Amino acid sequence: MSSLMSSLLAQWVLNDKTSQDIHGLKPREFDSIKSVAANSANSAAGSWIIDPLPALQRRGLIAIAALSLISLASTFSLLCFFTYRFIFWKKYYKRYIGYNQYVVLMYNLALADFIQGLGFIVSLRWIDQNSIHAEDPGCFLQGIWLQIGDPMSGMFVLAIALHTFMHVSLGRQISHKVFVSLVVGLWIFGVILVVIPIGIYGSHVWMPSVAWCWMTTQHPVLRLFTHYFWIFAAQFMNLLLYAIMFVQLRRKISQSKILGSSYTESLKRLNRVVSYMVLYPIVYIALTLPLSAGRMASVSGKSPSVTYFCVAGALMTLSGACDVAQYTLTRKSIVLESETRSKEASRDKTKQGYGNIYSNTEDKGPFTTVCAAQGGSSTEAIVNQEEVELATVDHVFQHTTITVTHEPAY
Repeated sequence: MSSLMSSLLAQWVLNDKTSQDIHGLKPREFDSIKSVAANSANSAAGSWIIDPLPALQRRGLIAIAALSLISLASTFSLLCFFTYRFIFWKKYYKRYIGYNQYVVLMYNLALADFIQGLGFIVSLRWIDQNSIHAEDPGCFLQGIWLQIGDPMSGMFVLAIALHTFMHVSLGRQISHKVFVSLVVGLWIFGVILVVIPIGIYGSHVWMPSVAWCWMTTQHPVLRLFTHYFWIFAAQFMNLLLYAIMFVQLRRKISQSKILGSSYTESLKRLNRVVSYMVLYPIVYIALTLPLSAGRMASVSGKSPSVTYFCVAGALMTLSGACDVAQYTLTRKSIVLESETRSKEASRDKTKQGYGNIYSNTEDKGPFTTVCAAQGGSSTEAIVNQEEVELATVDHVFQHTTITVTHEPAY
């Protein structure tokens, strides 16, 4: 991988700049209406100009634009909600909500989905013009937004999976400073994925291709290693991590029966939370795999039809709306559990609280778990305000649980 990236950077440095000095772009030899029409073999190879849009492609772009509007509106609403809570957190929480790593990851996932939605919403311009031109600024913006939005959405879905894996399988959480550094590093990585193609081939690396502007099949290596490799890697790693977590939880639930029903119920609740979390990679794979597979097939010379790409693109535009819906429906089950872990507990090897119910540690002896039902009274007299987020409750139930050592329970 490193050698490949080095060779791409070398091409950037040594590239003949005169080859990028293109003025007054003209249609290429296969840029006729017939050659770029729906189901044309040349449509995946790219065209300087598609004018006018084939009727089938135009209808497909209308569907993509309509669905992207839904995703844009939903992700923008979620971003506004998060931003408001980050700014006025003292009205709702006892501790800064920015320390809740799951919330921060969801914020960044919504931002990546929003950028992806911006890329697809450019289709409104092509519908209005009834054409797509490589020289159009919209073509350049669409290429950039799709190039960064698609893989970064996958990277943050994977980051959520890794965050969950550390809690469930390792019983720990990285420090806030390391977490922030990793999030910033992911966005820098996303910018690099955009800079490399532009640095090698110039701004016209994004061209009308099949249904919208992006890299054509003339750049198979760039398409793979600056885009699809990371999407496929995220899909595979998500499945692997959640499979490991489910196997471990099932085994722990089976072994915990000797410790009593309260411990088993705690593990079952955790298993239910993980079941909610696994929806993110399942939805991500279901919505992104069709388009990714179609683009990879285009490189091999077996490009699917324009109808296929329009349907696949419409599915991908729904990623943002689906992520927002999942967060909205599962927030009380997932976020409130996550908020009970303090920032200090993530650095403490003796990790206390709900997160340690399922971890293997050397510690022995009982510790207290507090379970609350939403309502109107307060838990401030029961739990330490410095350690956890407090939510208004109606009833409070307190029970004692015994930690599990690294040795078998039997």
